[in-house]
Amino acid sequence: MYNISAKYDEFFHVKNHFYFISLFLPKCLSIMFKKIKNKALRIVLSVLTSILGLLLFVFLVFYLAVPSYTYTVPGPFNGPYWHNPYEGMNPDHWKKYNMHCHSRKYFGLTNGRLSTEENIDSVYQRMQYDHYGISDYMHINRHGSERKDFIPCYEHGYGLFRKTHQICIGAQKVWMIDYPFVQTLDMKQHAINQMGKRCRFVMPAHASFTGGYKVSDMKYLSNYRLLEVLNPFGFSFEHWDMALSNGHRVYIAGDDDSHNVLNTNEIGRCFTMINVDDMDPENVYSALESGMAYGVKFNPYYNQPFEMKVDRMGQLPHLTRCELVGDTLIVETSSDLIESVAFVGQGGKILKEEHNVKTAHYVVQPDDNYVRTELMLPKMHYFYLNPITRHQTKTPIDRPCVSVNYARTALLWIGYAFMVGYIIYLVIRKLRHPKTENHED
Repeated sequence: MYNISAKYDEFFHVKNHFYFISLFLPKCLSIMFKKIKNKALRIVLSVLTSILGLLLFVFLVFYLAVPSYTYTVPGPFNGPYWHNPYEGMNPDHWKKYNMHCHSRKYFGLTNGRLSTEENIDSVYQRMQYDHYGISDYMHINRHGSERKDFIPCYEHGYGLFRKTHQICIGAQKVWMIDYPFVQTLDMKQHAINQMGKRCRFVMPAHASFTGGYKVSDMKYLSNYRLLEVLNPFGFSFEHWDMALSNGHRVYIAGDDDSHNVLNTNEIGRCFTMINVDDMDPENVYSALESGMAYGVKFNPYYNQPFEMKVDRMGQLPHLTRCELVGDTLIVETSSDLIESVAFVGQGGKILKEEHNVKTAHYVVQPDDNYVRTELMLPKMHYFYLNPITRHQTKTPIDRPCVSVNYARTALLWIGYAFMVGYIIYLVIRKLRHPKTENHED
């Protein structure tokens, strides 16, 4: 179970932030405004402060409306049956996908102002991507929606400093609410739950970047299938292994997260290979749900000319085999040589390493809960495979891990009501009796 004292520590941390912003910041600003002699400027600043205060109040309501959750950690994968997500894989059906790149939006205010939709088309088509999804901030970009394989995406989150963001794949509608200043575990889970009602996959993005997601969060968070482990802004293997080690069947994705496709150092760096014949979105969703995919870290030279990158991209090998034969996991690629192989298990522990082989082997042990494979190919290209996992049944069943604690939520909301009421009371008292309070100070 999630540590209750930690939950309330997080709550009071957030509450103190808003207490300062809602009560003391306006007071400080009002003192500053009194020193401004220009009456028109004072009026403008007062109006802007009122708008800021209204926005802060709206966000305060968003924060306080989050319910309290009870978390049940599934525990390590266990059982007599191994689930291999690559069972039935066709090595001729790999498709190259990128679900995370930004275009020019909001008059160029957001990061992505140099990436026009036409430039994105030109660059990713030239690099032979089968699909590239434009994931603008808080906006579903419909560019290319006439294509049969179109998958609507967007990046959710207003946060600028601690980016607790998500990529919503197969999005039907944007969920406009967010918690941009600081987020507790409940807020992160609530956001995942709400976005999950409006899209096919909620994928925590660049989890290690700016500390938006703590590694410890992944022990408890659930109701998501994909994790953006590979992102040039930061790799999230610790987060992934924490989720897997606690029984969450989470699969890998890799994306460029490009903001300027004209910069060759931002494109073609990380992507996801998905095993589908027909690229109809429902087939892609099914493959992602079952784990029939792997992440690629493509390792081009810094400032490599674009055409050279295109040539090297066309020479990249692909996965041809990931099969569990008896108790032996066998992995092969279309390359004649795998320079390095690491089989990784519970807690991110390296179970076995091999070097300079054509075929990699690992004999699963009775105490193995999951096994995932990392491959380094010639020219330092890396493949990261989804894990084989133990289960009690032949077909994996994901148990519910989180639920709303209605009693605790009611108590918290009553406490919130008193807190907000007290802040409003102090503000009104300050407005009605400014001279008295100044004299007392």
